[in-house]
Amino acid sequence: MFAKIDKKQAHRRHRAGFTLLEIIVVLFVISMGLVGVLSLVIRNIQSQSYNKDNLIAYQLAQEGIELVRKVRDSNWRTSDPFNTDLAAGYYYMDYLDEAPQATSSSASPLLRRDDDGFYRHGLSEAATSSGFTRLITIEDLDVNSFRVLSDVSWNSRDNDYSYVLETILYDWR
Repeated sequence: MFAKIDKKQAHRRHRAGFTLLEIIVVLFVISMGLVGVLSLVIRNIQSQSYNKDNLIAYQLAQEGIELVRKVRDSNWRTSDPFNTDLAAGYYYMDYLDEAPQATSSSASPLLRRDDDGFYRHGLSEAATSSGFTRLITIEDLDVNSFRVLSDVSWNSRDNDYSYVLETILYDWR
């Protein structure tokens, strides 16, 4: 009788718990699943950051085009030639400027955010750096038109990005 009880108890003790190998396999499977989920979360955060910067760059590039259009339209209102202050070259311009400011082709000043959240050139070092630069290029096409390129550049995570918009403005009055 004692032999039967000892065998049953020994069998129950053997089946009652997991072996070390089973625990290691389960932990490995769970950790592989978590690594996959975490890599998706990290990738999503990186994509979200890029999309935010890309949207800001698009809006800054569009603003560059609109600022040049504003100068052309102001020239019409004052009966000046449509391309006054809009000679071929490289420029930067802010929403407060009456005309584009000439710059070299290799460097455009950094855009900084003012206290109202607007992006501007030439603010003091104390203003918040946006990390964006905007270079406006004007190319003469003929006597009645010119091409405007607005190139916004930024660096994120040691990668350089650029967003370029282009339009052609005409003297159609």
